Amino acid sequence: MSVSRRSLLATATGVAVAGASPTPAAAAPDPRTLRAAADYAVEKLRAVAPTVTAFPVGTKFEKWTYSQGGDWVGGFWPGTLWMAWLHSKDDDFRTRALDSARKLAPRRFDTGTHDLGFLFYPSWVTAWRLTGDDTWRTGAVEAADSLIRRYNPRGRFIRAWGALDDPRNAG
Repeated sequence: MSVSRRSLLATATGVAVAGASPTPAAAAPDPRTLRAAADYAVEKLRAVAPTVTAFPVGTKFEKWTYSQGGDWVGGFWPGTLWMAWLHSKDDDFRTRALDSARKLAPRRFDTGTHDLGFLFYPSWVTAWRLTGDDTWRTGAVEAADSLIRRYNPRGRFIRAWGALDDPRNAG
């Protein structure tokens, strides 16, 4: 069976993101294919990770663009590194995940966005679960406390963006 790298990655990503077994009508994914996709992804991460000094945000003209503060996707980079560590047990990924997550520390108190879950769940919550270090748990709870300040009890929703003291942004 000949499978392209693109289809391997798409299969692994789809199963990882879904986090569940395929629908009953679909055939179970081949574990060998998933292992090959994960191995390939880890190889690519191993090659690129040493050059990453900020949070990858996207690409422009086939080049990575970065954010020092993480933008809204800052937690995805350390989360990806954690996934690589879980798959490979290469402690370089663990070290990079922790170092990258630490850079998000100031964002724990960011009340100007609803994206704190994207920032802190894959980075700080994962760090806490995998290390047992309560510093990570405490920081994630601080981020959750910041996020809940965006809650509008009258409308029963979380405001997406903007200053909390701006009445035009109350929802």
